[in-house]
Amino acid sequence: MPGSRALAGIVSGLVETFVSRNNDVSGYWGIGQLRKEIEDQGCHAAELDLLAGQVDQAPPIVSTLIARYGAYLSASLARDGFSPTHVVEAKISIEFGSFGNASEPDLFSTLGEPFNCRATLLSRSGKVFSAVRGGLCRRHDPRCEQQSRRPPLT
Repeated sequence: MPGSRALAGIVSGLVETFVSRNNDVSGYWGIGQLRKEIEDQGCHAAELDLLAGQVDQAPPIVSTLIARYGAYLSASLARDGFSPTHVVEAKISIEFGSFGNASEPDLFSTLGEPFNCRATLLSRSGKVFSAVRGGLCRRHDPRCEQQSRRPPLT
């Protein structure tokens, strides 16, 4: 059975891919779309339960991200030799308006407002693995953004 180092790598990869510019939904950055979706509901933070699968009551972008990153987590666990039940809780939390506990990133751009994102895994043995990243994000506005031409992720 793989150990703690592998789970620490998985949680780090999870948060890194989530905040990456390659996290796109229908050709636009997933983080910007998530910000718009939750701000439209009067909130500034969200928590995605990756083990919940598709959530019927969740808004569309939240549902898409839960399904995508839940699948990413399952594939990462399998690749590293963990059973599907080794992780009993898996969440991604994001807060807009603050870097929170994240270090200010080395920024190549000053566009947008700060956000912080934390991925957390709880193993069956009760050990918590967590990674946090910060960045800058503007609210999604298709009039001001260029849509990606990459093929959609499945």
